[in-house]
Amino acid sequence: MGVSFTVDTHVFRELGELLVARDSTALIELIKNSYDADATEVIVYGHSLSNKKVSFIQISDNGTGMTESAFSQGFLRIASRSKEQGDRRSLRFKRRFTGAKGIGRLAAHKLAEVLKVESIPGSEIGSTIGVKAKIDWALVEQYLTLEDLASEDKSLAVIVEPKPKREKSKEGTEIRLERLRRSWSDRELLRFVSEVQSFSPSEFLINPTKESIKPYSFLLQSPKISDVKRTAPFVSKLQGDFATGENYWPTFAASADWFIEIDAASFPNSIDYHLIPTVQFRKAYPTAKIQKHSIRRDKGKSAPSFQARIIVKEGQQGGGPLKEWAAANSGIRVFMEGFRVLPYGERSNDWLQLDRSYAERGRTSPYLTEFGFATSEEPDDRDALLSILPNRSYYGCIFLTQEGAPELEMLVNREGFIPNDSFESLVSLIRLGIDLSVRARAAAKAPKSDRAMLIPPPLPELPAEIIEPETLEVAVKSLSGVRELIAKGQVELARTALEASETRLQSISKNIDTESAMLRVLASVGSQMSAFVHEINAALGMAQGVEKSIERLLEQEFSAVTRRELNRALKSIADLRRQLERQASYLIDVNSPDARRRRGRVSISSRFDSAERLLQRVAEQKGVEIVSSIPEGLKSPPMFPAELTSVFTNLLTNAIKAANRGGKVSASGRAIESGGASVRIENTGIRVDLKDSERWFAPFESTTTSVDSVLGQGMGLGLTITRNILEQYDCSISFVKPSPPYTTAVEIQFAK
Repeated sequence: MGVSFTVDTHVFRELGELLVARDSTALIELIKNSYDADATEVIVYGHSLSNKKVSFIQISDNGTGMTESAFSQGFLRIASRSKEQGDRRSLRFKRRFTGAKGIGRLAAHKLAEVLKVESIPGSEIGSTIGVKAKIDWALVEQYLTLEDLASEDKSLAVIVEPKPKREKSKEGTEIRLERLRRSWSDRELLRFVSEVQSFSPSEFLINPTKESIKPYSFLLQSPKISDVKRTAPFVSKLQGDFATGENYWPTFAASADWFIEIDAASFPNSIDYHLIPTVQFRKAYPTAKIQKHSIRRDKGKSAPSFQARIIVKEGQQGGGPLKEWAAANSGIRVFMEGFRVLPYGERSNDWLQLDRSYAERGRTSPYLTEFGFATSEEPDDRDALLSILPNRSYYGCIFLTQEGAPELEMLVNREGFIPNDSFESLVSLIRLGIDLSVRARAAAKAPKSDRAMLIPPPLPELPAEIIEPETLEVAVKSLSGVRELIAKGQVELARTALEASETRLQSISKNIDTESAMLRVLASVGSQMSAFVHEINAALGMAQGVEKSIERLLEQEFSAVTRRELNRALKSIADLRRQLERQASYLIDVNSPDARRRRGRVSISSRFDSAERLLQRVAEQKGVEIVSSIPEGLKSPPMFPAELTSVFTNLLTNAIKAANRGGKVSASGRAIESGGASVRIENTGIRVDLKDSERWFAPFESTTTSVDSVLGQGMGLGLTITRNILEQYDCSISFVKPSPPYTTAVEIQFAK
């Protein structure tokens, strides 16, 4: 009898979670299908996305469409090879396919329970029969295996029917996603819509008006966005809940300072840089002029071919809607074949290390040095890099094509590129352009005839309460006061207040540097954990050997006193062995490659149990009872198991400390309507004031002031690390009102 493989129907869920990291990426994968089908227009409509009961998403295009057989062989076949045949280009416009393995269609499963498809083929297909199909993923997963599904003649789980092309039929495909899997919160919906709106580069950054830089011209007349052999438009229209707001690009560009352009595609042996000051900047600094640089390609030989256009804007980005728009559109984003590659350009993503350089405020640039742009000792050059700007001051696009960047490999979940040599070279070449612009901007502001301008004026004598380092909130409020003073014409008072605000911000920056240094120390300690695990296991082996030796000794004849001492030693070594076993089990749990290699939907109760086992001995020594009623079926969003174990270890450690001797710690959980889970950890110890509870999530704010005899004194980083881990996965944590008889409660809201 032959042996064959079977495939569980849950493969769709597992592959969807693994290969498509976020909802917006899932939708963009479906839009890419329209591009690959030679559509010139795609309409993406979102209906009532905040209401799960009536919401749906519809993607309509005017592409070449599909026949029934094409749908079955392409859409219904996982890892289809249909896009790997020939030269991997589309039929009509010879576009380079944006997908290679046909996995993108699993995005539909990630977003909704029901997928409906109607498609009419174009003339290139050679058929007048299209397809009408419906896939109900919930019904599919009622079957144990795909073989079971295929063996049933008439299944409602997958329905595929021919759709004849009629006289007035429009060519193209319509995909409708119904019974969406989640109801987005306002914050989640804002992020989702924002990411979808940014899936293609801004038209302004592709073809900006020359008014803002006249009399200069742009280096890139028409950037190469995608690899096509026949020019054809691809217009995306976002409607319904996806509709974009007002276009502020022209208004924003009028107040911009510089344009940075990089051409690493037009010439095989050189990479060109143009740094262009805007009309607005030249009005303020008349000595500013266009700067042109070129380096040999062999200095960046492993880099991909690419083109880039970046706008630099210092200071506040206006107010009201313009300010909100600027915050949403800031960052340097990456586009492959015209489609955005997340997470590059997001607020929290520092892929070019700009925020880090801004915080460190160094006087040297490794990128300038690497490519032979030495920094002179002249004051206007030596201090130039002190004026580097953070990510929020840059607005730009990096344009890549698959032909020009063959060594850039996408991560399996579509979340960025593998950090290989090609990617590192790309980063270096872009940072070179940015650092050259920093130097050009500083030189324009501080010409050699007036070098003293680089040296800030001395701070006037101010009352101590004005210059005392404060919180960021206070500094921001004081800057608002500066604006009011300027509006009233009180310029001198405004200058004094502005200098006081600068002092505050410098103090805050120093605090951030201190905290960053501590986190780097902790990261270094963490890197030694693997070696420590081996040491623990070695100690465990010795403890087990000593325990067995004492047991063998007790089989011999000894006096009552000696036997009593041996029994006491046996009990101590057994306790030590059990304690080492718990520690070793925990360390292996969080440090093993499997715990950090791949994200997955983790059992919340099993991760809590792992943390509880580690702290069980500590709880017993303090007389604290731990009770857990977290249901076994609750799952986290896709994350590393080690991360969730660390979250519960931090929370349990705090709860045991707070509960004091004879106290009680309770853990409970429940499923929530959005499809996620809610977990609450409560204790009977010291009450936390809910009005002041957010302070305990700040770094180095410890709830303990005395050293616990068992657990020691905390560093004040546990809750900070816990929140940072959870927020990466759109989860939240906060102190909430406890249920009797408990006095303090922390609640985690897990996303789906």
